[in-house]
Amino acid sequence: MSEKDVILPTAEFLRHHTVEQVETRKAGKKRTRVTDQRWIDYYRKHQHISVVQHMTAERLLALYRAAGRAQRVTGAMDGMPKGAGGEVSDYSAMALMDYFKLKWLMGSESFSCVEDVVVHDYSAPEWARKHNRNPKAATEILRMSLDHLEEAFKNLRSFRRHIDLSGINQPSE
Repeated sequence: MSEKDVILPTAEFLRHHTVEQVETRKAGKKRTRVTDQRWIDYYRKHQHISVVQHMTAERLLALYRAAGRAQRVTGAMDGMPKGAGGEVSDYSAMALMDYFKLKWLMGSESFSCVEDVVVHDYSAPEWARKHNRNPKAATEILRMSLDHLEEAFKNLRSFRRHIDLSGINQPSE
């Protein structure tokens, strides 16, 4: 196959995905880019991450969306999202607290990688360049961060139980 042979998306592919033509760094050259596919799906499809790691990433994205962070909402000084009536749903508040607990359990570096790739849809090399890391090692860092995320999800329940038992969340009398 030579460089002049161009493979165009099939009609079946175009029914399932949205594509656009993007300029490349080479003058006059364009490439087709899929606009509705997330990077985490790409890493799973090309077996850079395992099925378990992908499911863990999906779980973080669901938690992020449940916390109401995906929508533009009015915030308050305490960082809690407000709904239409200015009230926070219990589900949204708990999801947001769990999201912040995961960040604390994982550490800022690992969580930053997972958050940028899973939630904000950066590629792993984009995250690495943004944080002055080696882009060639970015996929391995992502894999390790997803493993940390899986462990953090396992420890989240015991972390919640520890806080409840210590009396932090107990109402004062």
